[in-house]
Amino acid sequence: MLKNNLTDSELLEAIIINDEKAFNQLFERHWSKVYTMAFRYVKDQETCLEITHDVFLNIWKKRHELHIKSFKSYVITAASYHGIRKKQILKAIPINYVENYEYTEDNADLSNPHVAVNFGETALYKSELDLEVDHLLNDLPKRCREIYTMSRKENLSIAEIADRLQISRRTVENQLSNALKHLRNGLKYILLVIIFRFLQ
Repeated sequence: MLKNNLTDSELLEAIIINDEKAFNQLFERHWSKVYTMAFRYVKDQETCLEITHDVFLNIWKKRHELHIKSFKSYVITAASYHGIRKKQILKAIPINYVENYEYTEDNADLSNPHVAVNFGETALYKSELDLEVDHLLNDLPKRCREIYTMSRKENLSIAEIADRLQISRRTVENQLSNALKHLRNGLKYILLVIIFRFLQ
């Protein structure tokens, strides 16, 4: 049975011998750091969840090759890299723009704006995330859900939402904070399930 007080280095050693429970512990310990770092560059919840997925899935896939001294530093750096790359792609590609993109496994060529992340591979789990977000939103109080929808799907500002609903900006901010906290707590477990589905 895997102990809960193992260091990151000890968990990494266990991952090298294919211990999924060790991987689970590292994910639980560090996923929020990856998400938070990605959010500094890409202010979109689902995109940050995609980045979190990519970072941890890559660690599992390359577990026999990686030599990591500090796991925390490694995942934060990886999240920063993916966040910068995703931001570059979103800026370089107009909405609904269609072109043939070259796929690169490790996304190493940052200088080429036509090198894209493997969006095809992520399509399945992204659709699942969309469904789970809808389910989680249904658990929220009506007003909280309404404010989240106005912010994320109608792209209204806090001031616009407050004006439309005739409530204070502070109330809007608090409700958005509650909604995002609820979604993050719910989605982290779903994200882990999806990652392990890719490991099979």
